Amino acid sequence: MFLVRTIRRRLVSLFAVALMLMTGMAVIGIYGLVWHQEAVDDLDFLLHRSPNQEHLSRSISRITEVLHNSLDLRKEQAISELKHVYLEQVQDAETELFDFRRRIEALPLTAELTIRQRDQVLFRLDKIYSEIHMLRQLSRHLVPISGATSAEMDLLRFDVGGAVARAQKGLETLPAYQTKNWVVLSLEKERRRSARMLQILSWGIVAVGVTFVGILTCSFRWISMPLRKIAQGCTRIANGDIAHRLPPVSRWQDEFADLVAGVNCVADRFQQAEEELLHKVKERSEQLVRSQKLANVGFLAAGVAHEINNPLSAISMAAESMEFRLYDLIGLQSQEAREIMDRVAMIRRESRRCGDITARLLDFSRGEKAGRLPSDIAELVREVLVMVHHLGQFQDRQIEFDCEQSVIADVNSAQVKQVILNLVANALQATKPGGTVRIKLQEMVDSLVLAISDDGCGMDQETLQHVFDPFFTTRETGQGTGLGLSITHRIIEDHGGTVTPLSEGIGHGSTFQIRLPRRQSQKSAA
Repeated sequence: MFLVRTIRRRLVSLFAVALMLMTGMAVIGIYGLVWHQEAVDDLDFLLHRSPNQEHLSRSISRITEVLHNSLDLRKEQAISELKHVYLEQVQDAETELFDFRRRIEALPLTAELTIRQRDQVLFRLDKIYSEIHMLRQLSRHLVPISGATSAEMDLLRFDVGGAVARAQKGLETLPAYQTKNWVVLSLEKERRRSARMLQILSWGIVAVGVTFVGILTCSFRWISMPLRKIAQGCTRIANGDIAHRLPPVSRWQDEFADLVAGVNCVADRFQQAEEELLHKVKERSEQLVRSQKLANVGFLAAGVAHEINNPLSAISMAAESMEFRLYDLIGLQSQEAREIMDRVAMIRRESRRCGDITARLLDFSRGEKAGRLPSDIAELVREVLVMVHHLGQFQDRQIEFDCEQSVIADVNSAQVKQVILNLVANALQATKPGGTVRIKLQEMVDSLVLAISDDGCGMDQETLQHVFDPFFTTRETGQGTGLGLSITHRIIEDHGGTVTPLSEGIGHGSTFQIRLPRRQSQKSAA
């Protein structure tokens, strides 16, 4: 399993098997060439280096044939020509004998040819050489013959025939080194080698075929099929099926497994990015709708405030004038006078209060941006907590805020204090007696995060969607106007930040998370 655990090892294994096959076939080819060279050497030995008794025997026999030619032995020229031919045949026989002896001496020693046997052969060849030497000595008897008789020639032929017969008999006592025997042995040897080579080649071809099929199968199973599955899965994801994930294509933790994991990770991130994009689109759409509602409310508030502000001013001025005249006329002499003065003062105060409300409505409709200066957000939170601490109705709640360091940001201090006050007041109202409100301020590189959490009643999904809508409230009728969170949202957006409501559901508390930039752009700060 070690050799197939990764693609690299599989490829190395397949190439190693292919290399082994090529090496095996090369060895077989080299082995065949070696056998062929041995066959060529055997043929060369048979033709040029093997001792040939037939050639030597024929060379010796031709010596007697020369003497039987029909020549006029009385002529000196004919006798000289015969003697010359005779000596040439004797010389040829000696040459053949010397060559035969040299080849015998060059033969390798085997079980069939020992040193003793070779020495015996060489001894017999020496005897044959003595006979040939005798034949050379007999050439002195070749002289012109006078008269009608040829007894001397017949005697010479008899002597020469006897010497040739003795030489031929010596040849017959030698071991059989005939070329025919060597050819038969060589052919038999080559036949055995050819059969063995054919068997090796047959098994080699079968092994190559089986191995090739194995390599092809392994290539398809290990490389081609996983790549095809990955390509099909990637095409399916690219065509829009982002929920599709590639199944495992390999049972080993190899490169294909890493590729599948990478593609699935990319698909997960793509799906997550798409979901986040849809969520942001939905959030932006809701913000646009909310902004449109705020714009409509601002437009309506501006009209109502202008219409109401003048009567309220008249009522306030009339009440103040009436208060001064009544004081001058009747003073505070009786209980009834004091009661009238109190009622007039109440009319004056409430009319001014209504004027303040209309002024806030005008500010909300105009969305004026006051100057923004570097301020310590932690100090603003502590100032708000000091004001909230004096509210007697929330004395049984606990507020936790632990931030000793200064967190500086370019903000409108009054507006941010209003935001913190609105959120802290909502958190206190949402908690039951004994509840806890936690304020956490965290400093980032270019921004800050202010989170106000409570363990109160919590919010459902519908409330989370409409919590910043103008005049939306979950309190009972008469206990809230539903403008506090809308104004908070508007102020934070004017500062270039975001406010995010979070809740796990009814009864699990709520968190409002504010993110503000620490530095305002020149256009925003102007």
